[in-house]
Amino acid sequence: MPSSCKKCNTAITPTVPSLKCCICGVHNHIKCLDISKAQFELMKTISGLDWKCLECRGLNSTNANASKCKCCEIIPELKIIIDKLSQSVELLKNQLSQVKETPSAIEFEEVVQEVTDRQIRKSNLIMFGVPEQASNMSSADRKVSDENYVNNFLFQFGETSDIISSKCNRIGRFEPTRAAPRPMRVYLENGEQVVKLLRGIRKNRDIINENQIYKNVRV
Repeated sequence: MPSSCKKCNTAITPTVPSLKCCICGVHNHIKCLDISKAQFELMKTISGLDWKCLECRGLNSTNANASKCKCCEIIPELKIIIDKLSQSVELLKNQLSQVKETPSAIEFEEVVQEVTDRQIRKSNLIMFGVPEQASNMSSADRKVSDENYVNNFLFQFGETSDIISSKCNRIGRFEPTRAAPRPMRVYLENGEQVVKLLRGIRKNRDIINENQIYKNVRV
């Protein structure tokens, strides 16, 4: 007999996303828990993330550690990330609509697509304002300089010091006469590191704004 949702009492099916309590095994549709599809997809990328239903959290209230639900604690953080991504997409779309169909417009389209894809590939993010080295450097030297800058930023302002970029690259073609640096696509180990980095940046925003090296960086 198929399981049913604890809240709405309708059947749990593979086509409708749901969560299963790691203690009692009861199911709830994510819509019944007020969890969006985007939040649910982000949660699936984070290893060791177990959900506990409200009843089991209450039953375990005598044990402070057992009553904690990491899944429930991280949902507000996921909503912040999703809202930030949505705002970035809308901002870039508005900028793109004001630019004529030029190579620069094509690069804006790439950025818009990358930010949208980031909702699927949760271990990626985009950094704006990372200084770009002079044209007299080789492409290999510029890449090393970018990687060092990015990893120093992650180390200093991430919530924990273990956040390291596995790879990073510029979006768009290199043009020596360009006024603003090209955005950077940065690959982290997993979605949990993205959450930790954004939390750390939010906590350290005032310090970053006063730092002469990193004050122009936005993520």
